[in-house]
Amino acid sequence: MNKIISRRKFLKKSGLAISTIAICACSAQQNSIAAAPKAKPNIILFLTDDQGWTDTSVQMMKDRPDSKSDFYQTPALERLAKDGMIFSSAYSPAPTCTPTRTSLQFGKSPARLRQTVVHDVLAKQNGWDCKDEITIGQMIKKIDPSYATAHLGKWGIDVLRTPEKAGYDVTDGNTNNGEGDWLVHMKKPLPDDDPKRIFSVTKRANDFMEAQAKAQNPFFMQISHYAVHVSNFARKKTIEKYLKLPRGQKCIDSDYKQPYPNRNSWMMNYAAMIEDLDTGLAMVLDKVQSLGIKDNTYIIFISDNGGGFRDNKPLKGGKANLWEGGLRVPMVVAGPDVPKNTYCDEPVVGWDLYPTFSELAGNNKSLPKEYDGGSLCDLFKKGNDGKVKRGTQELIFHFPWYAGTLPMSTIRDGDYKLAMNLLNKEYRLYNLAKDIGEENDISGKYPTIAKKLHSKLENYLKEVQAEDLQEMYAARIKELHGYMEKDANDPEALKRHQNGLDQVKRSQSQKW
Repeated sequence: MNKIISRRKFLKKSGLAISTIAICACSAQQNSIAAAPKAKPNIILFLTDDQGWTDTSVQMMKDRPDSKSDFYQTPALERLAKDGMIFSSAYSPAPTCTPTRTSLQFGKSPARLRQTVVHDVLAKQNGWDCKDEITIGQMIKKIDPSYATAHLGKWGIDVLRTPEKAGYDVTDGNTNNGEGDWLVHMKKPLPDDDPKRIFSVTKRANDFMEAQAKAQNPFFMQISHYAVHVSNFARKKTIEKYLKLPRGQKCIDSDYKQPYPNRNSWMMNYAAMIEDLDTGLAMVLDKVQSLGIKDNTYIIFISDNGGGFRDNKPLKGGKANLWEGGLRVPMVVAGPDVPKNTYCDEPVVGWDLYPTFSELAGNNKSLPKEYDGGSLCDLFKKGNDGKVKRGTQELIFHFPWYAGTLPMSTIRDGDYKLAMNLLNKEYRLYNLAKDIGEENDISGKYPTIAKKLHSKLENYLKEVQAEDLQEMYAARIKELHGYMEKDANDPEALKRHQNGLDQVKRSQSQKW
């Protein structure tokens, strides 16, 4: 017998059923959304050339007003810093460009790679060409083949591998400093509106990003600018701006077209070049914003070594030596989960970027110990409360010889830095938290700390079979004598080769 249900009971039961269905459907939808994989982030490495720690208008250390320039203007970097995190103790892998760029690509220290100087004769002599090493581009594609990769601007890596063969889909080729100053094949200077190729490189970068956004591909892009390496070139209107500033008005020689004007005019050109470079950064930031990918894009700004041929105070030294002025560089990071307008004082180094990019691309496993660096992702999220687990926890730098400078190796562990003279194995100890200018040797006051760091440094160099100073001298002298024999009838060439021999002699006689 069929049971008759009143209209009221029917509606009540039906409403309950409909509500239950709706709740279940909503719950299923929420579970579906929660289960949806998060889109892989885009990564932009914005690498500048020879830009020192104080060569920006961003204060690199929270409590040090002298950690920024009071003359150079970098509003785009200020904008990036407000959007992200400033790393006060960031280091380049080496105090010159080539070993730094090699280290960045392979995620290991120049000492381990045995690629420690710009013109590495010993590496060539022994066939150390990193042929078995995996680049950032190759590593990211191995983790996730959907990533598009680009390397634009200066390649500058002397290991017989071009960017096209290094895992990059879009490149400018095997470029170096010359391409930053000249239309190489035409032997003509670059156009006045594209000094150091800042704007043409930026346009290609923006075109690459637009193409990947349309294709919905995640991407890794390294923008390696030729600026601010000498020679100093900038747009006329930018130079004129600095000439009109109070300090600029003191400039005697305003002929900015001369390749090597006097120091006052050189400074105006340099300041203008820094701002033109910063304008290139602004164009990249604007493009990221307009494409709607800002919330899923990491942007890392860093220089390839410390400032060259100028005062780097409060830091000691500069390009081509292992004092803080040669190694400490500006670094700013913005992106997903990076707290805005913050500082991180933890020491980080360029070879940390390789494992960082590995994690960002989706690899949740630690890299083998032979990779000296560690992922910075925890620092990106937590700043000073984050941790970095490295293959080699200390930061170790080896720079045995270059153009007559003091051969040194250094190690930083916490606040302490030990510097060793490779000519006589003497060492000095500094507390960088109290003595950023490396003025006071405290090895006598803290002999236990000094001996411990010295032992760690020596053991590491032995472990990685780092290049030997005397072998490097011998290889360079042999090379120069070969050049002199070949160019016996060329007085100008002989003069250059003799200058090279003189540089070796100066290096061999350097003192603290």
